[in-house]
Amino acid sequence: MKNKFTSFTIICFLFYGNVLLKAQESEEILELKKKLSFSTPNNEKVKVYSDLANLYSDSKNIDSAIHYSQLSLPIYKKNNDTEQIGRANLFIANLFLQKNDLATGEKYLIESEKYLHKTENYEKRAMLNLLMARINTVYKKNDVSAKYFNEILKYYHDKRNFDKRFVMYSYQGLYINYFVQQDFVKGFASLRTYIDFVEKYYPESLYLAYKDAGTFFLTSRDNKKSLYYFQKASEIARKNRDQAQIVDIGMSLAMVYGETNQLELAKKELNVAKDYYESKNNKAGLASVFYYLSDIYSKEKDYDKAQDFAAKCIKLSSENDPLYDYYKNHKGNVELKKIMEDSIGLKNNQSKLSELSQLVNEQLKSLDHFSQSKTVVSPELFIQNYEVLHRAYAFLGDYPRSYSYLKKMHETKEETYGIEKMKALSSVQSETEVANERARIKLEEETKRIQLQKEIELKALRFEYEKKQAAAKTEEERKRLALEEDLKRKEIQIKFDEEQKAAALKYNQERNIARINQEKKDAIAKAELESSQNQKNIWAVGAGLSLLLLGFAGFSYNQKRKDNKKIAEEKKKSDDLLLNILPHEVAEELKEKGKTSAKHFDEVSVLFTDFVNFTANSERIGVQEVLNELNICFTEFDRIMEKYGLEKIKTIGDAYLAVSGLPVSDEKHAKNAVSAGLEILSYIQQRKKDNPNALDIRIGIHSGPVIAGIVGVKKFAYDIWGDTVNTAARMEQNSVLGRLNVSEATYKLVKDDFTFEHRGKIETKGKGAMEMYFVNQVSF
Repeated sequence: MKNKFTSFTIICFLFYGNVLLKAQESEEILELKKKLSFSTPNNEKVKVYSDLANLYSDSKNIDSAIHYSQLSLPIYKKNNDTEQIGRANLFIANLFLQKNDLATGEKYLIESEKYLHKTENYEKRAMLNLLMARINTVYKKNDVSAKYFNEILKYYHDKRNFDKRFVMYSYQGLYINYFVQQDFVKGFASLRTYIDFVEKYYPESLYLAYKDAGTFFLTSRDNKKSLYYFQKASEIARKNRDQAQIVDIGMSLAMVYGETNQLELAKKELNVAKDYYESKNNKAGLASVFYYLSDIYSKEKDYDKAQDFAAKCIKLSSENDPLYDYYKNHKGNVELKKIMEDSIGLKNNQSKLSELSQLVNEQLKSLDHFSQSKTVVSPELFIQNYEVLHRAYAFLGDYPRSYSYLKKMHETKEETYGIEKMKALSSVQSETEVANERARIKLEEETKRIQLQKEIELKALRFEYEKKQAAAKTEEERKRLALEEDLKRKEIQIKFDEEQKAAALKYNQERNIARINQEKKDAIAKAELESSQNQKNIWAVGAGLSLLLLGFAGFSYNQKRKDNKKIAEEKKKSDDLLLNILPHEVAEELKEKGKTSAKHFDEVSVLFTDFVNFTANSERIGVQEVLNELNICFTEFDRIMEKYGLEKIKTIGDAYLAVSGLPVSDEKHAKNAVSAGLEILSYIQQRKKDNPNALDIRIGIHSGPVIAGIVGVKKFAYDIWGDTVNTAARMEQNSVLGRLNVSEATYKLVKDDFTFEHRGKIETKGKGAMEMYFVNQVSF
């Protein structure tokens, strides 16, 4: 098959139609416009302009979005607001790209560049560089394009703050940059880098990455690998139950079937796509399906059907459609082949020869249009046209011209698919396969080493703590040692898991070395065979570009802005959720390193609360009522903890556990804990006045050392251990209704800050008699 779409036309294809989707003006838009009817200061007016531009962009009313964005520019310039000038120009540039106006879009991008590169807004700078890179790829300024892509990668390596998806787009862009230049060797190397990055950091984008890989191997004539990657992409699409992707990759599979002469399979996939696009009234999708079907029937020499489908393509299109010239060129090729099919009748029919001459002239005009194009055009388009024109001029008796087009055809083929080029590609692929197999073997060895190291460390740990347990003098000391051993075991397991994960990520590109030599021989033999053929029936380098650049060139500022907002919201949700489970410092450590270590804190204060007669109250007023009351109280407790800097650890039924002085040490830990306890008592007293079903509470605090860390791998929780925790529980259990009971250790730390009632020594479970104090109030 011979898809001749280019990067430029795919950009236009993706932007095309946005201008046509005009929604009715929403109430929000009308309300904003009312504001403009009043005398409004410029700073307020520019905010309204910006909001209107965003709303119109969201509703696909591109012209109105451009209008209001342009109105904001003079105000930003008057205010000398460098960043906003740059951002507004970037926004307008992308709107023009959506209107298929690359020249105007580029003008605004250049203007944006003057301002944004003076700012520290690396998010917008990365977006700007990406759009500049893509436009320059389309304009065949590949060195300039590479410069912009590499600038984004430099931000990444310099650890600048911006969305790392731009890094993924840059790796993909560098690969495409080589791809459109037909540099298969460098293209293959860049493709591997791109796929590795996606597999490691953005597995949700693997569908497009595998589709890109399939397109590359289809274009470089390795149908076996092309099929492999298209099928991997198809598996992802089906797993996601994404019908649009299923249809899209089905068309890619049809390309491979067309190249391997499995034409009925190709038709089957295309007819599925046809039904889908008809159900969605997607004219652009239908046109591409009809184009491919036309090419299939042309390959079968059923030129009537091929011509019929080619005509349908054009009917679904228009002169404003960026693909219109490609459809016309294809239809011209089909018509030429059809008229030349009856070679005997053609030679003896002057009227038919005259018609052939007219068709040739029209095709020459079409070819000249592509020859003059400043944007990327697939070599396959020229190869196909040269081949048809060579035959046509032979029928017309103009043998010098026939020969010249035959020569052009072979020269373009050799330049694009020459044997030396294919050999170089095969060689680099083989070297990659060997390296991957070595990596696989190294992975196995590394896994064994890690496992052995883990077992040695665990045995050494067991031996060490067996000796300590034997020397322990009390049951409390033995419990502490058991706890310490358990924590260290968990640390060793986490360390092992992380090392194993790192090793797997590093060596996850596994290949079978037994296939390497045979695949290399097959590729060389195939290149030699194809270089001697008169026609290479491939569903085009351009097809590769059309599918590949579907994700590359259609990047939309508007969609990106919405994506960024959604990502920011989701990130905030996940961060908030994490902070609901872990202290801020621990959460940051976990996000940065992927793990946290248990830590020992010498001085903290542990606060325990417990509602009195909880079970009896549940039976008296009902479980739901008590649970509602519990929720109200615990919510207020959370606020109090935040006020005094305590870290909530957990709730255990109707008990509440918090700690002061970790994960960041605080010399006022005891004072803060007591202040929080007193405020809880004050709140409960007021609550009892307001609600007859309010619960009674008692509170206990003890100060001392604890161990703190994360428990578990799934549904993990941040927890604290040690004798201090047990003693704080005893303080709470030996308190009374509406009182805060503290230990002697806590009393000594805050005796000058509060007034106390000394209770003397009180017998406690498992700990004997202990000095206790009721806290009365703040000392004046």
